[in-house]
Amino acid sequence: MDWSLKKLLDWATEYFQKREIDSPRLNAELLLGKALGLDRVALYVQFDRPMNDTELAAFKALVQRRASREPLAYILGEREFYSLPFKVSPAVLVPRPETEELVELAWNFLQSLQTESPQLLDIATGSGCIPIALLKNQPNLVAVAFDSSPEALALAASNAEAMRVASRLSLQLQDFHLPWQTWAEGPFDLITANPPYVSEAEWQGLEPEVRDREPKAALVPGTSGLEAYEALLPQIARRLKSPGLALFEIGAAQGEALLALAAQSCPDLKGQILPDLAGRDRFLKLQRDLPNIPS
Repeated sequence: MDWSLKKLLDWATEYFQKREIDSPRLNAELLLGKALGLDRVALYVQFDRPMNDTELAAFKALVQRRASREPLAYILGEREFYSLPFKVSPAVLVPRPETEELVELAWNFLQSLQTESPQLLDIATGSGCIPIALLKNQPNLVAVAFDSSPEALALAASNAEAMRVASRLSLQLQDFHLPWQTWAEGPFDLITANPPYVSEAEWQGLEPEVRDREPKAALVPGTSGLEAYEALLPQIARRLKSPGLALFEIGAAQGEALLALAAQSCPDLKGQILPDLAGRDRFLKLQRDLPNIPS
């Protein structure tokens, strides 16, 4: 059978539909573009172009990987986040739209500061998507980011170099459960974190792409899902400037418990739960001496 680009896309789309892969056409297009080194526009311009055996084999290998529920971002090797192309691998979580919302909240706060060179601390940085997106959009910002995974830090360093912000980002190896080193003392104008917050029970019910492929340690801190915050929140108050802001991504059912924990761990900070665009509780905001922070 002679395979044109269009025929192959139609076949792959149907194949993904039968296997209940989300966005089957988009997956097919992106994987074919990966196999051929073409963007989606170029695919459509060459719709009738025949595929040779080498190209067919390369594409079908990618299709099989996706059908086995390997995340699309891992196959492509990158994920767009805050309009920037971030390299990703199985060493880090795939950046998600909710975390883009955290970046937007953080950026709004930075715009309100009258500080010449604001300081950011990002906790459990993974691919570096939060601090790098902020550094890219805030030229006077400097940041420290840490993670407990050397592989994640290597990827974050590569992303920082690619985005040309490496000179303003210090990456450190640190487990937030252990005593923090002196570089994390600050104080900082802004603290951000997308720590693990999925409970063990919730993890069991996640999609296979997440449960079986993404690093469990970056998702699940323990049985309840609150363990990371129990370790982090007592560390926050003394590291936050006045005025200052800390933003944490949280699970949709954790807001009430985390407000109570924050009131106990850092009582001099004002706590608030903010929703994501879907209306679900998604962010814990802790602020010092900032009554009118944009949110």
